[in-house]
Amino acid sequence: MQELTGLDFDPVSGYVFYADKGAQNIAKKNVFEASPPEIIVSGNVVDPVGLRLDIPSRLVYWTDAARGTVSVTDLDGTMIVTLVDTGLSAPGAIVTEPYEGYIYYIDTGSEARVERADGDGRNQMAIADGLVSPTSLAIDTDERVLYWVDASLNTLESVRYDGTGRRRAYSYDEDRTPFGLVLDSDAFIFSDPTNQRLWVDDRNLTQVGENSVVFRVDPLDYRGITLRPRTALAIDPGSCPTPGCSDLCLPRPNDQYACVIACDHELTASSSPGTLTSPGYPANYPNNLNCVIHIRAPEGQVIQLIFHDFDLGSSRDCIFDSLVIENGIDGGPRLLDPSCGEHLIWPPDPTVLESTGNEMTIQFVTDGSITGAGFSITYLAVTPNPDIMVVAEGDRLRYWYRRSSQNQLIEPIVNPINDSIAVDYDPVSEYFYYSDRGTRSIGRIHRARSLSAETLYTEDIVYPFGMCIDVISRLLYWTDADLGTISVSDLEGTERATIIDTDLDSPGSIVVEPYTGYIYYTDWGSSAKIERAEGDGSNRLVLVDQDLGLPRALTMDFTERSLYWIDARLGTLQTVRYDGSNQRELYTFHGFDPFSMVIDASHIFFTDALPESGSIRFIGRDLSGDSRGLIFGGKDHYRGLALRPLTDDGTSSPGTCPMTQCDGLCLPRPNNQFTCSTADPGVVCPDDSVVYFDSGQLPSVQVTWEEPAGTVVSSSEDSGDFFPRGVTTVTYTLRVNGAIETCTFTVTVMERDTAPPVFVNCPTSKEVWVGPGNTSSLVTWDTVRLQDPNDVILSTSVPSGSVFFVGRMTVTILASDIASNTATCSFTVTVRVDDIPPVISQCPANITISLVGKSEKETVVNWAEPEATDNSDGENVVWVDRPSPGSFPVGIREVTYTVKDSSNNVASCTFYVTVKGDEDREGDNDKDVSIIVGAAAGGGGAFLFLLFIIAIIVLIFRRRRRPAQDDPPARDNPPAYFQPGGIGGAARANDVYDTTIYESPYEIPKPAARKLPAIPDDPFT
Repeated sequence: MQELTGLDFDPVSGYVFYADKGAQNIAKKNVFEASPPEIIVSGNVVDPVGLRLDIPSRLVYWTDAARGTVSVTDLDGTMIVTLVDTGLSAPGAIVTEPYEGYIYYIDTGSEARVERADGDGRNQMAIADGLVSPTSLAIDTDERVLYWVDASLNTLESVRYDGTGRRRAYSYDEDRTPFGLVLDSDAFIFSDPTNQRLWVDDRNLTQVGENSVVFRVDPLDYRGITLRPRTALAIDPGSCPTPGCSDLCLPRPNDQYACVIACDHELTASSSPGTLTSPGYPANYPNNLNCVIHIRAPEGQVIQLIFHDFDLGSSRDCIFDSLVIENGIDGGPRLLDPSCGEHLIWPPDPTVLESTGNEMTIQFVTDGSITGAGFSITYLAVTPNPDIMVVAEGDRLRYWYRRSSQNQLIEPIVNPINDSIAVDYDPVSEYFYYSDRGTRSIGRIHRARSLSAETLYTEDIVYPFGMCIDVISRLLYWTDADLGTISVSDLEGTERATIIDTDLDSPGSIVVEPYTGYIYYTDWGSSAKIERAEGDGSNRLVLVDQDLGLPRALTMDFTERSLYWIDARLGTLQTVRYDGSNQRELYTFHGFDPFSMVIDASHIFFTDALPESGSIRFIGRDLSGDSRGLIFGGKDHYRGLALRPLTDDGTSSPGTCPMTQCDGLCLPRPNNQFTCSTADPGVVCPDDSVVYFDSGQLPSVQVTWEEPAGTVVSSSEDSGDFFPRGVTTVTYTLRVNGAIETCTFTVTVMERDTAPPVFVNCPTSKEVWVGPGNTSSLVTWDTVRLQDPNDVILSTSVPSGSVFFVGRMTVTILASDIASNTATCSFTVTVRVDDIPPVISQCPANITISLVGKSEKETVVNWAEPEATDNSDGENVVWVDRPSPGSFPVGIREVTYTVKDSSNNVASCTFYVTVKGDEDREGDNDKDVSIIVGAAAGGGGAFLFLLFIIAIIVLIFRRRRRPAQDDPPARDNPPAYFQPGGIGGAARANDVYDTTIYESPYEIPKPAARKLPAIPDDPFT
């Protein structure tokens, strides 16, 4: 969909039918299914505006403003009739009155009006005129009234069916621009493309203007609009009551119907044959027909027509009744020129025609006089014919697809061809190759994709007469009758070579035998001959030099291994074997000027270049008079002719050159040999040169060079001349292979520069460390830059990114300027083995902290963390163990830092953190020990004295000096409270520990006198 205008909905089928102005067609789309649109009418649709369905009669009516017509078709678009084609300037909106058999439409031209006609287009009459710009039309079948909107006047007007009762129903504000209009029992609904909205006004027109309802305000270009029931509950599509009507049955007033001949058709071809006949066949067709039939086939297929009967009224040049067939839908190349009488203009025996694409147009026109039975045709979709024949015809190429009973002419657009002579076709790439004498060039054009020619070569070409393609080696050979040369190139036009340039007067036709590696060509100069050479131009052999006058139409029969040619001067068809034996004259022509020839299994085809009889003709291989005929006539300049398969069927089998070192053209030779030929260099001028004079000398220098190959016609300067300071352009004009060529080069003279290049960033020396056991390292540095961007770095002794071994190496970079002054940049790279561990500095000393309160069990300890450096890595070392300051419990803890470098050398440092509890504070050892003893029952003074003595002994035994604060206990003999069985735990056998008795920090009350208990075995339990 591109630019929709009119549309309507069919509640019976669920399809929306619409007119597409952008795509120039009438189409339909099922709104309830996810299916693509279907085009039902495309030919002769230019500017469709209005569209309306007659649902009971199953018809689609539409108007075309550009054609000034009103047309109708069935819902599938198979039968199309133009009902009104006179008296209308620019028809627009249209409505149908299916129950009364009328159609109503507006004309928006200079005499704008509303018209009525019968459903078959008859009895036109204006029912409202004097309109300005009517844009829409709606019908009220209950009131039998028509409504329309005038866009210039901004009015809503109405009139009865018969043209009476016209009135202006309402005038709208200027900011509303109604386009489409529909109505129901309660409201008018307008589409407004300018304001991009839908308006709803009540039927009484009381809610209008500011009171109008804006139904939709989406930013859309609303135009066509329709209103229908969703389903066809109350609609009963009928059938035509006219018996025997196989065409369109159109309603008329008073329940009458007209059976209208529908000779416009939109047909779809498939593999199942369809039948197409002229109206009324087999009875005589009617007068004054202008039928257009479009046929489409699926993509990738073509349309085949098989004629069973043909009988049209005969006239000179078929100016009265005629049948014309064209490729495509919109005026493509003709497949059949205007034909009439009892024979088609298409020998021999043209019973089958094929399109070149998947679309075809048939136009059948009759006048008001003699008629005939018409035609009967079967149409179907088939795969394209695999044979193609192409002819060079001056300023164009023409080609057609062939089968035994069919030839079809196609004329592609091929500009800027001027005077085509030779032609060939490559079935692999589907390119036509041709020579153009007018532009002195070799060109090509693609069969399907291109609309204009592509020039491949223009140099060293004067009169390119013959041409042929080696489809296996992918080469193009051509002759030049003026230069006396044979050249070859690849098919892309990138490389070429002249392989024969001696002993030829006027080389003409040329053919190639790709399977044996030979080329064959004619020379129709003063000493006419036919020669053979290997594909590289070597080992030339004259095959025929007798009974020759003007041999120029050369072709070959691969099966018979024979050459055929036509001698234009002698008028004879002759043949000879590949080896030059068995030369025979086969046929004599009279009144023709044969130019080119091709053959197949049953026919010989040749072009006749005589201006008065220019044609393409054929003769059977049996050379009987009954098998001769004309394929195309018209006195055109038919010249080169080629016959090939349409596409590569696998027999071409394009190969690759076995010479893997060949950078030029790989040319075939017999016995599977090849020659690598360097492409013609053309005119090679000396290179541009720069010369210097020293400071203090005259600024003028003598310059010499080797002159380019060819005959020098003129030169602006000569080798050995003196050139002044600055730039001088030297131009040579030469004659090369008969052609005039030019070439240029420059000589620059300047004062010698003695200043060397300057480095911007010469790298500094580098020292790289590797770990023990390693012997090398990869070393890189920044790109070295020069101050003058015109200076260049010539070499680097060791490039960045190289592997350097243990030891010391010097890197040297050499730079040069345009005057060949040089400068160097040097630096060293030293690779060392790293076996030295990192160094840790500022390792913290041992730390001792005492707790304050008895309830505290731990405290936060902080210190300054150590730092590490390395001889190779600097500060980029890796910490293996790096404890952080934090909370520590009562006791002594070891803190260790460990670090390593990139060579895995390790270093560490250790210190201790001691946290003392309340009982460990300083001065505790100097206090007396309080021993709490109770009185024993029944004891006496002797017992107390004994107990006192024991206590003194124990005190002397256990009292020891506490260690100094700065002396941490040995790791192998920790304090008792770090050992199992220490304070708070049970002692075990073999435990080693110290015991210290601390004074209680609290006041101990004196107990009352009481009897002491018995002394246990262990007094400290």
